[in-house]
Amino acid sequence: MNTTTTAVVDDNGDPDFYLNLADARVVATEALLEAGENITDTIDARAMSCIYGNAGLGKTFSVLAALKEVAPDLVLLLQFRSRPTPRDIRMELFDALHLEGKPPAHPSEFDRLLKQSLTRRPYVLVCDEAQQFSRECFEFVRHLWDTGRGKTRPAVLFVGGEECYKTLYNEPALASRIYIWQEFTPMEPDEVVKNIPLFHPVWATAPPELINYIDLEAGGGTFRMWSKITHHVLEGMKRRGLTEVDETVARWALRRARPPRSVRRDEDR
Repeated sequence: MNTTTTAVVDDNGDPDFYLNLADARVVATEALLEAGENITDTIDARAMSCIYGNAGLGKTFSVLAALKEVAPDLVLLLQFRSRPTPRDIRMELFDALHLEGKPPAHPSEFDRLLKQSLTRRPYVLVCDEAQQFSRECFEFVRHLWDTGRGKTRPAVLFVGGEECYKTLYNEPALASRIYIWQEFTPMEPDEVVKNIPLFHPVWATAPPELINYIDLEAGGGTFRMWSKITHHVLEGMKRRGLTEVDETVARWALRRARPPRSVRRDEDR
């Protein structure tokens, strides 16, 4: 099966491709389809679920793409660049819910306002980059969710790296409330050969052997790396006046896209 640094949405609500790769297409991978089913089931159950995995596998992109089909007007997307506190989450929710006036100064008053506001519509709370969350932050979101009843509860999606999974799994009170766990992993070689020609027109006529070689050398079954490689390939073709990718331009792109061999040797130790 299958973040961009952090996936974002454009003016139409569509998730952006890494590096804003022109002509890239959403590919209906097994992971994307599974994420769509899991998100739909989580929303229907008004539950909390966790979608996790290493960086670059398309977790956030898949979640945003699926949500656009399911509940685009009900999504409250929380994204933090560094470790948030419960107060940070309160402030983000205050803005996301478009609440009027000044945020309450006292935490209990603030929480009461948020709980009341979250019951007004069947919201979907998406906590992206949730590996940044402390146990206290997870507990705070759980507290907001626990106070709802039935259809007045917000559905909650935690989307993040392995630390997100570990923190939730190691806390019984949190783990027992997770409705669905979905792990994103790199595409297998047969998936790469099937999906990459659909991902961008430049690969539509490329030989499977070339796609296999690129994936083995640098692609690693991740769309983020393939976006980067594709970006370099298109630049290389433009400079050389080519209309199709060949092994020479692919090797040039790989030299740009992957770290130096000395760095890779250090990482492998």
